Amino acid sequence: MKKQVDLVVIGAGSGGLVVAAGAAALGARVVLVESEKMGGDCLNTGCVPSKSFLKGAHLAKEIANAQSFGIHATIDAVKIDELMSRVQAVIATIAPHDSVERFEALGVTVVVGQAQLRDRHTVAVNDQLITSKAIAIATGSTAAVPPIKGLDTVAYLTNQNIFNLKTRPDHLIVLGGGPIGLELGQGFCHLGSAVTIIDFSPALFTKDDQEVGPLMEKIFRAEKINLKLSTKILAVSKKADGIAVLIEKDGVSQEINGDQLLVSLGRAPVTAGLGLDQLGIAVDKRGYIITNKKMQTNIKNIYACGDVTGPYQFTHMASYQAGIVIKNSLFHLGAKANYAAVPWTTYTKPEVAHVGYTEAMAREAKCFKSAILVPLADNDRAQAENDTQGFLKLIVGNRNKLIGATLVGDKAGEIMPLASLAIQQKLSPGAFLKFIFAYPSQAEIFQAASRQALRSSFKPWQAKLIKALFFR
Repeated sequence: MKKQVDLVVIGAGSGGLVVAAGAAALGARVVLVESEKMGGDCLNTGCVPSKSFLKGAHLAKEIANAQSFGIHATIDAVKIDELMSRVQAVIATIAPHDSVERFEALGVTVVVGQAQLRDRHTVAVNDQLITSKAIAIATGSTAAVPPIKGLDTVAYLTNQNIFNLKTRPDHLIVLGGGPIGLELGQGFCHLGSAVTIIDFSPALFTKDDQEVGPLMEKIFRAEKINLKLSTKILAVSKKADGIAVLIEKDGVSQEINGDQLLVSLGRAPVTAGLGLDQLGIAVDKRGYIITNKKMQTNIKNIYACGDVTGPYQFTHMASYQAGIVIKNSLFHLGAKANYAAVPWTTYTKPEVAHVGYTEAMAREAKCFKSAILVPLADNDRAQAENDTQGFLKLIVGNRNKLIGATLVGDKAGEIMPLASLAIQQKLSPGAFLKFIFAYPSQAEIFQAASRQALRSSFKPWQAKLIKALFFR
């Protein structure tokens, strides 16, 4: 059987679903191919289940700290099976939005099976050959499992199966101090598990501004999370009562024992069986598909978006890149991705949200003018809610425009779009003085940053002149 269409989309995760729905809405004949579950990693094993899990975990932390608000409460029991049942219920509630039925109702032909590229215009799926003017690869990523000695001899967890747990770990050992390891590790700590996080890096949050890591490390250690940084993972072995991880730091080896092991040592692109090699589609040394800013591979009518391309492995970036693919694959508009204001949030407690340049990135790019830092403790709403450990940091570029921001606080991810908008609109650091913020709100911290920027912009002679002219 042979079928001719306008666009074949391979992968029904975040990026692929946006491409397929958008292209079909514009009248294109679209085939969407998925080998596993509709919704991809985000719906089934990533964003949706992890944030549903973290809501329960952080709630347990708030109950434990309720005494500071004059509320004396205790947790009678933590039933992981019930918590995970709620996680699955949330997935089930959202799943119809990503379902085969919905996308076929949108005019998309959905084919379940493994796609294989035969040539630049042909995709084989099951017994079908589908020819298309353009092809979009959006197959996503999966948990990377490095060749650690002994790891293949033990039962370990990744984000793909951790939400199937029925009992709470007594001691969860986490390999990897990236966002997944930190979020889930802290979550289980809040639920009462002992947690050890092991990472080769000397610090946490190395991709964020330099003030973030030390603060979050202090918070994690205060919560009794055992951080093993600057540490090599030598081997994993099975014990009668659980799992042992052999580590080495500063030439000294140590064995860490626990009953559950979470492997969160990065991601790997899902490209097996696609036939990239046979077609000559270029990939980088880690196997990610290389694209230009138009989201084209080295074969111009074959596009790629989302996690399978790296480097920004976020659902919102997959959706953003998908928009570029639609414009270029159907209409050849020459649209280009702009990564100057990429946002991300790590959903620890407190959250760490960021957009645009960090100070280090701006200095390296030689576009750094100044930084403005305001402690969250200066904000009245933060004081009222005992959310005072964070800060706002704004990065100002050479042309006195905002080019980056970092916010640490319980509401950071929800407030950060203010900074995204300011960066996109090329606003100055004083722009927030024009806003009227409801009082009290944590978003007022942006206005505090504007006031600080205004004060620092006044030179001594200007202050003297104003005083002489208006306040004699």
